[in-house]
Amino acid sequence: MMRDLAIAERAQLGLEYIEDAIVTLLTNHPDGLTATQVAEILGLATDTDVEHGSQIAAGILQMLVRSGRVLWHDASGRFIDNPDKL
Repeated sequence: MMRDLAIAERAQLGLEYIEDAIVTLLTNHPDGLTATQVAEILGLATDTDVEHGSQIAAGILQMLVRSGRVLWHDASGRFIDNPDKL
């Protein structure tokens, strides 16, 4: 039971690192990026499995949109940094 807690904490910390990396990436790309671009830049997608990496990135990006750290720009089909995030 205690071991499961430590594993869960490590997973949450890893997710936090990925979220922070995505927000920083979008800050550095003011025109925004697609989920596929985020996955490729961060190494979440491999040459043989781009789709799976894109799905992972898209899921995390959607969480970031719900939290307000990232915005979805409908016209461009890209995710952008939210300059008003806390």
